[in-house]
Amino acid sequence: DFDPEAAVRLAWAGVPPVNLPAPVRYFTPEEGGISHFKYLRDNTLLTWMHTRLFLGFVARLPVLLWRRLADRADL
Repeated sequence: DFDPEAAVRLAWAGVPPVNLPAPVRYFTPEEGGISHFKYLRDNTLLTWMHTRLFLGFVARLPVLLWRRLADRADL
């Protein structure tokens, strides 16, 4: 549902991140801009996503630390 979740899961899979500029333009109401953000629903989904990612991080923490230590040992 959200781009940050895809980015986090790719990073967990070992895919190196690539930062690219992404120009954004927000239209004013006069230009026909409209928000489709549903305050309660979308904030609930965002909170649930962050909870899942945090719990996934805690579960993966030993592997992430091991990978970090192994990378440092190779230097």
